[in-house]
Amino acid sequence: MARSLLTITWCKVNANRSDDSRRLSRPAAAGLALIMLAAGGFALWKYTSVLPWSARSAAPSAPAAAPAPAREDAPPSRIVRVSPANVRVIDHVRLSTEELLDPEFALFDPAAFKLSAPRRLLDEIERPVLYAELVNTSDKYVAVSPKAAITVFDGSRPLDLRQEWRLPTHLYPGERVPVALTGRVDRYTEVKTDWLPAKRAALPGPRPKLAISVENTEANVGTGTLNFTYRYRYKYVTVHGRVRNDSAAEVEGVKAWVSLYDAQDKLSGAAFQELRLPKLKPGESAPFQVNVKQYGGNFARVEIVYDVDGR
Repeated sequence: MARSLLTITWCKVNANRSDDSRRLSRPAAAGLALIMLAAGGFALWKYTSVLPWSARSAAPSAPAAAPAPAREDAPPSRIVRVSPANVRVIDHVRLSTEELLDPEFALFDPAAFKLSAPRRLLDEIERPVLYAELVNTSDKYVAVSPKAAITVFDGSRPLDLRQEWRLPTHLYPGERVPVALTGRVDRYTEVKTDWLPAKRAALPGPRPKLAISVENTEANVGTGTLNFTYRYRYKYVTVHGRVRNDSAAEVEGVKAWVSLYDAQDKLSGAAFQELRLPKLKPGESAPFQVNVKQYGGNFARVEIVYDVDGR
C-alpha cells in the first residue's frame, strides 16, 4: 500500500512539473515573440527586397563577367578611336584620307604669298583695269589651288571689282602670275587680301614638266567700233611660242598666263588663254600663239606661267 501511494505521489509531481514547463510566464513569452520577430525581419532583409535597405541592393555587386574572347574569324576593325579627338575643320579644301590621318599634314603658309600693289591702266575704251602680280615666295613648296578674296577700298568704301581669270592650280616657287581686276575704279587707297586655305606639295611637285619658249613677238595696232559710232584703236602683242613635253606621260589641256613688262619692269598688259594644242606625247612639241592687249608703255619682255588640266 505504501508503495502504491509513493508511486501515485511521484506521478503527480512529474505531472505538475510538466504542466509548469508547458506554461511560460508573460515576460518569457514576450521575449520569445521579439526573437521570432527579429528572425523574420532578418530573413526579409537577407533574402528579399521588401525593405528599403535590402541586402540585395546593399550587397557588393558580383564581379563583371570577363568579355568574350574575339572570334578569330572576325575581320579586324578599321575604326581607330582617339580620346580626346583632335578635330580639325578646314574650309574650302578637299582632303584625302591619307592627309586627314597624317599627323604631319600642314597647309601652305599664306605668308609665302605676295601680291604686288595694283597698277591702274585704261583699256581700249577708257575703262579702268588694275593689274597686280601674285608671287609664290616659298623656296620649297608648291601652292596647290591658291584662292584669294581681293578687296580694293576707296577710303572706307569697298569697290565692286571682279577678277578676270582664275589662278593656276599649281603655283611653283618663284612663279609670278598676273591678276586683273576690272570694274569702276577712279582711285583706290588700300587693298586687302584674304587668302583661303590651300594645300601644299613638296618639290618637284605633281605638275608635268613642260618647256615653254617664246620664239618671236609682233607688236600690232587694232581698231574697233563702240555702239556703231565710236571708233577706237588699241595696241596688242602677238606672242609666238612652242610647248615641248619633257615629262614621261601624255599632256593635254595646257593653260598659259602671259605677262608683258615695260622698260621699268611694270606690267603693261596680261592675258590668260587655254592653248589650242594637240595631245602631246613625251618628247613631242607644238606651236602656239597668244594675243595680249597692251595698255601701258611699250613692252620690253614677256613672261609665261603654265598649268595643266587634271593635275
